[in-house]
Amino acid sequence: MKSLKYFNKHRGKICILLLAGVTAIAVSCNRDLLDKKPLDTLTDAAVFSDPSFLQDYVYNVYNGMRPIWNPGTGGYEALTDVAVDQPETHDRAGGIREWIDGIITGDNITDLTNVWSDEYGYIRKANVFFEQVKSSTIDTSVLNPMKGEMHFLRAWMYFDLMRHYGGVPIITKSFQLNDSSFNVARNTYAECETFVLDELSQATGLLQSVTPATGKITAAAAMALKARVLLYAASPLNNPTNDLSKWQAAEAATKAVIDLGFTLHPTHDDLFTRPVKADEIILGKSYTPGNRIPDWGFNYDYWPCGFDARQRIVPTQTFINMFEMTNGQYPYLADGVTVNPASGYDPQNPNVNRDPRYKSFIIYPGAGPFTINDGAKSTTRTYEYWEDGTPPPGTNPNTVDPKNGQALFNFGRDSKSYWVKGLTPFHWRVQTGYTFMKLLDFTGPRASFDYNYNQAIVFLRIAEFYLNYAEIEIALGNEQVARDYINKVRARPSVNMPPITTSGADLVRDYRNERAIELHLEDHRFFDLMRWKAAPGNVDIAIRGLTGVTMDWTGVPPGDINTLGKLSYTYGVIANAEVRQPWVGDYYYLFPIPTSEIKRSNGVLKQNPGYN
Repeated sequence: MKSLKYFNKHRGKICILLLAGVTAIAVSCNRDLLDKKPLDTLTDAAVFSDPSFLQDYVYNVYNGMRPIWNPGTGGYEALTDVAVDQPETHDRAGGIREWIDGIITGDNITDLTNVWSDEYGYIRKANVFFEQVKSSTIDTSVLNPMKGEMHFLRAWMYFDLMRHYGGVPIITKSFQLNDSSFNVARNTYAECETFVLDELSQATGLLQSVTPATGKITAAAAMALKARVLLYAASPLNNPTNDLSKWQAAEAATKAVIDLGFTLHPTHDDLFTRPVKADEIILGKSYTPGNRIPDWGFNYDYWPCGFDARQRIVPTQTFINMFEMTNGQYPYLADGVTVNPASGYDPQNPNVNRDPRYKSFIIYPGAGPFTINDGAKSTTRTYEYWEDGTPPPGTNPNTVDPKNGQALFNFGRDSKSYWVKGLTPFHWRVQTGYTFMKLLDFTGPRASFDYNYNQAIVFLRIAEFYLNYAEIEIALGNEQVARDYINKVRARPSVNMPPITTSGADLVRDYRNERAIELHLEDHRFFDLMRWKAAPGNVDIAIRGLTGVTMDWTGVPPGDINTLGKLSYTYGVIANAEVRQPWVGDYYYLFPIPTSEIKRSNGVLKQNPGYN
């Protein structure tokens, strides 16, 4: 059986078209498949009776799993306290602006996301599959695992819709162009949950005999998704009466995942690089030219603008402050501006003695050096986000980068001054002084459509389920068990942070911060804040960061351009960041259904409350 890794490599050569129930598949890369049937004679019968064609059909539906970076870049991270978007470069900037202004509606929700139409498009393909394989002659030992994959995929897509909209229409037939009506009402959240759990139960049974392979859906993945679904069902948004039986169901399902034997990968630095780390990652895939973020890739979207990149989202100071000192203390008190006197933190030397994940996940002024592969501009240098001191103390002893010939000044190449002098093409308006590093590949080029970057994409990993279990145990009043599982994540050998010892509200804060750090950019933070009903104070906040960074070159010898002087920092609200409006109300925890979809249903499909 082909692996998804194979499909990802060749997906650009596989085209699947569904027109009025007739499926045509063109596979230009596989000679043995081409020899079986002329491409212009492929029919439903041919596709659904040939194991190779049918597996390719299933692999195509894997694309219905919304990527962690979708929509735009960084997913919904820019709607949270973790990140802020770059309005000049982010391709969903308009929708982000509308959402944080509290003016998102069914008329403009597609400015932010097309998840409704995208997911239902792939759900239709899954429905076609189930309709057609009823009469398939493929041996059940081959067909059943494909059914298992499809049950999982349909469950994944419905659950994603539930996270966005609450209850949605459960559709298990493929509508045709000549159908007389598309009038399908919404099911309740509880009905959708029951449907999804049944899909996952079937998937688990059908996938029991499948040998795990990179990128392939397995019974373990189905069990993990079930546990995630049950956690959401138990959370405040979907469990307003705090029914403990819901938490207990989530507890049992999550413990079953933990007992499967996955372990934390010993090092966090390489967790998101190829090969997929099967010790920790339950479901993940390699990032390839055929299966990747659209356009130029992660590097071009996340690298600092001074690296000639788009820097589409950047971390906030609020997120930076979540990274503790190595003694287990937060650098700031809960207000985010008062230094924690017990921490030993120095705001003028902010990058020392921090949680090891800080230096792995964040690019800060002076971080590096990094290898920048960019043609004639290629070099190895630090993140030079600093301006000249006023008056300038000392002088940069180096005037030229020996690797690429770029002129060097007292101010850095990532500063606004360098751009003002016309020496770099980009300096985007919103700068917090930090950039994300978690998903970058400094072994690869700045931007490429076809380079095979070294990144791996994670959908499910055991660290999430340790943290999920901790959250469940907090809800059930078992705080020591909760601390134990938080501390498992902190005790990863390459992290080795002191154990959490807090209780009550402080334990909840520690848990949520730990989760934000460990799982950022993995499509969790936004949905966590929504299901916790914790948007006020986390979403409607001022965007803080570094408002000024200057360099004192006094005493720096000439030679190594990456030997730096002393940096000085000023902190505050980023004036150019979009101002976030006060949280508009509980109805905003769900997205509005696109108005166009309601119209297509002739009003049978009802809008979420608050958006009418």
